[in-house]
Amino acid sequence: MPRRVTASPGRLEQLAMCVLVLVLTGISLLSKLPCTGPPPPGLTRAAHIGRSACWSDVAALWTPRDLGLHRLPYVNGTFTSQPLTLTGGTVEYPTLGGLWIWLTALPVDSARGFLVLTAVVAGVLAVAVTLLLVRLTGRRAWVFAATPPLALYAAYNWDLLPVLCTVLGVTAMTTPRFRSSPWLRFGLAGLAFGTGAAFKLYPIMFVAAIVLAALLDRDGRPLGRRVAQASAALGGGLLVPLLANVPFALLDLDGWLAPVRFQAERATGASTLSVWYWGLLPWSSSGDPAFQHRMTALSTAATALGVLVVLAVTVVLALRRGRTPWLQSAAALLAVYMVCNKVDSLQYVLWLVPFFVVLRVGGWWVTAYLLADLAAFVGWFRSQYYGAIGQTALTWADQALAVGIWGRAALLVALVVVFLRSEPAVQQWSEPERPPAAPHDASPPAHSESIRA
Repeated sequence: MPRRVTASPGRLEQLAMCVLVLVLTGISLLSKLPCTGPPPPGLTRAAHIGRSACWSDVAALWTPRDLGLHRLPYVNGTFTSQPLTLTGGTVEYPTLGGLWIWLTALPVDSARGFLVLTAVVAGVLAVAVTLLLVRLTGRRAWVFAATPPLALYAAYNWDLLPVLCTVLGVTAMTTPRFRSSPWLRFGLAGLAFGTGAAFKLYPIMFVAAIVLAALLDRDGRPLGRRVAQASAALGGGLLVPLLANVPFALLDLDGWLAPVRFQAERATGASTLSVWYWGLLPWSSSGDPAFQHRMTALSTAATALGVLVVLAVTVVLALRRGRTPWLQSAAALLAVYMVCNKVDSLQYVLWLVPFFVVLRVGGWWVTAYLLADLAAFVGWFRSQYYGAIGQTALTWADQALAVGIWGRAALLVALVVVFLRSEPAVQQWSEPERPPAAPHDASPPAHSESIRA
């Protein structure tokens, strides 16, 4: 069936996209700045955060993680379980993310300055993601550039870093210039996804999807070449995580393990916004360490099982079609991870939106998920405000939060199937041109072939 081609926007339209992206990032920054100063008279800090929804992990970690001391993270960092803390410049993120935070903290000396600088960098990252999505899908990039997540979360955390790496990986897999060198295509895509995993773990799953594509696509390649290309994808995916972790593990094993222990001991509380806490009330709110460990084990097992199921379905589809739906598989893996993991933070929607762009997902699905996310955002902060001022009765905010949490979860489960059944929205391109065959050459002429994910 011929693939639909999305119209490519002109330079003026692309400029408009970039300007809008910067405006939304600026809105995100302005909405977070109030939390970098004292609360207004008559309000506690908790009430101020809840009323203005100005929380940002960027500013909030400045003092507790000693970022102002500008210490190299993961070296001489300390972890304590009672209370759960990380000190010495070490943060609860993979090492490349910690190094990025350390580097961007160096020029500033306050939480406010750190937030502003981080937002400026986020604007650059968001523009880069937008332009890459334009290249991949044309006007569909508006889904990323003109929807609420950037305004809500661009300056919330550092999630645009793995988002950029993810889109770079998709670009590497679908760029015409790499079509004639599959091992380079798979290696660069693996490198991009692996770099994303060194910022936030989730893109490492996408390496598995392209490894399956390298092994299972029926395109006339001999087995040895398939294995070599799969090895290039796997090697590229592991290179940056190894380079970013091994030196720290050798220098200070305890400091390197500190964020791992922190995440393992992190309670599945209300702020994790996951179905594990909200679905297992009242036991999940009891503070019982044994029950917390069981929830962590359950969420880990559910995530692993979900990932294996998606990969198994991907293998079946690849064997049936002769072409691996690696892009659809990557999106489904992400949906499984988000719904099964013990944490489903608000800003994770930024991970998902690029897949709404590069896959032909119905607009109703996109709209429904963004509305559910908005309900979770408004419900969470407003319910925190009501709690901070002593409101104990059930409010509309609690109902909105419930709609957001369970709406997101139900939609993610459905999206696993929707993604696997969808078609790529990446614009068509042709095989590289081959020189004309000699008269005595019986080989058939080259044909233009559209990319298939």
